[in-house]
Amino acid sequence: MTDAVWSSKSHERQRDHHYPAVFLSLALATLVISLIRADYFFFLLLRGATALHNGMLSGVLYSSLRFHESNPVGRILNRFSKDQQVIDELLPQAFFDSAQSLIMTLGAVVILGIINPWVLFILVPLVPSFIWIRRFFLKSSRQIKRLDSVTRSPIYALFSSSLSGLVTIRAFKTEDNLINSFIERIDANTRAWFELNAGVRWFGLRLDLMTSALTTLMAILTVALRHQIDASSAALGLMYCITLSSMFQWAVRQSAEMENHMTSAERICEYSRLPPEPDFYNAKQKPPSEWPTKGKIEFKNYKFRYRAELEPVLKGINLDIEPCDKVGICGRTGAGKSSIFQALFRLVDKSATEGQICIDDIDINTISLSDLRFHLNIIPQSPVLFSNTLRYNLDPFSKHSDEELWIALTMVQLQDKMSEIPDGLSTQIAEYGSNFSVGECQLICVARALLKPSKILLIDEATANIDMHTDKLIQQVIREKFSTQTVLTIAHRLDTIQHSDKIVLISDGLVKAYGKPADVLDDTKMTDIDLDDVDDMEKGAL
Repeated sequence: MTDAVWSSKSHERQRDHHYPAVFLSLALATLVISLIRADYFFFLLLRGATALHNGMLSGVLYSSLRFHESNPVGRILNRFSKDQQVIDELLPQAFFDSAQSLIMTLGAVVILGIINPWVLFILVPLVPSFIWIRRFFLKSSRQIKRLDSVTRSPIYALFSSSLSGLVTIRAFKTEDNLINSFIERIDANTRAWFELNAGVRWFGLRLDLMTSALTTLMAILTVALRHQIDASSAALGLMYCITLSSMFQWAVRQSAEMENHMTSAERICEYSRLPPEPDFYNAKQKPPSEWPTKGKIEFKNYKFRYRAELEPVLKGINLDIEPCDKVGICGRTGAGKSSIFQALFRLVDKSATEGQICIDDIDINTISLSDLRFHLNIIPQSPVLFSNTLRYNLDPFSKHSDEELWIALTMVQLQDKMSEIPDGLSTQIAEYGSNFSVGECQLICVARALLKPSKILLIDEATANIDMHTDKLIQQVIREKFSTQTVLTIAHRLDTIQHSDKIVLISDGLVKAYGKPADVLDDTKMTDIDLDDVDDMEKGAL
């Protein structure tokens, strides 16, 4: 309006008037306010995106094992990658543009109403039509957006599994099959993406028709009422009508896009509300700070299911493991060996278990998961290393000095290897520890176990994927350095557990034999108790 009033003045009055100073002041004030608004606006949105990400991360980390069994890795990666990118980048931009454009559109309509009030009558049919079209578009586009997100998850899953199984793919020459599967998943996702973009163009065309009707009516009324409207106001009204056609379409499209992007926020919020494992921090009792002091483990008629509706995997086992005992657990695949370790770590809900597991006369169901898992030590079958420094992988909580870390590496005979690397403890571990051999990664896990003070050590076939020399080295380190701890070892090779104090023979979820190695082997050969298990182990030893 200032431009119109200023343009209507004569040239001499413009020169003497204060309009240039007012116009410059308004421009500077608009610039300052816009910068402050944009900075504060995006600051709030990024803070919100950070809160959503942290909530989703906490939900996934504290969720039960059942969630990870029923959700593929690609689906989880999709939430942390594409959905989070939408929240970080696309949603703030769409929100900012839609808010700004809608305010400018409203201001343009107000100016048009001031210049020519008759033009507002066209809003009577346009507004209901606009609301109906927008509602129709959002119903379809929101579902297509969800379909786009769902069809993207198999792409991440296939790509992730391909990277981990690249050696096998090349060995069997299945590259073409893998490429065809990848292209099929890309095509499925592209179809959803194309439909979404086609819907956006359909919506934009309808909006252009609406704004064109407003511009046409404004032009007709300007000519019809040319004697009642001065030239500067008429020109200003036509200019706003022309700019309104693109501005209104952009505002409405961005508002619709913002609602579509909110499906990503909905998916992230879904993961942030995942039910956590019960009693992770809160429990009936708090164990002593030095618990367990002995390392005695008792299974009392213990039954274990992976889900409450499934049949039990452990069918009422009874075991008394004395302090500092070295116990080997053997049995065929599916007999229930690894389930014993999952039961000790309480990786399933209490409703899927029966009986008791006591450590130093304390029922593990009465203490929190945090306290229980903190006081247990494990060397997994597949070495688990993080994409971080060697120091972090050995001491993630920074509780030990560099000297203690080097002592642990010396115990597993890795000091010479690590000393040759210029960065030493600051050496960066690649993804999955790919810059070290499998044996070296397993030795790093053994060194990490050496640094953790715990009276109970669980070894889940830690030497299954390494050579015999490294196997003997690990067994020697375990016998020497964990002599004062209770050690439970799952093994498929007889020589792995032949030096154990006792052997547990598991078959079909039941303890078939328990005692000294010589007695167990003699008993199994004298009876028909899973003789195939013993034969398989002896063949593995050979």
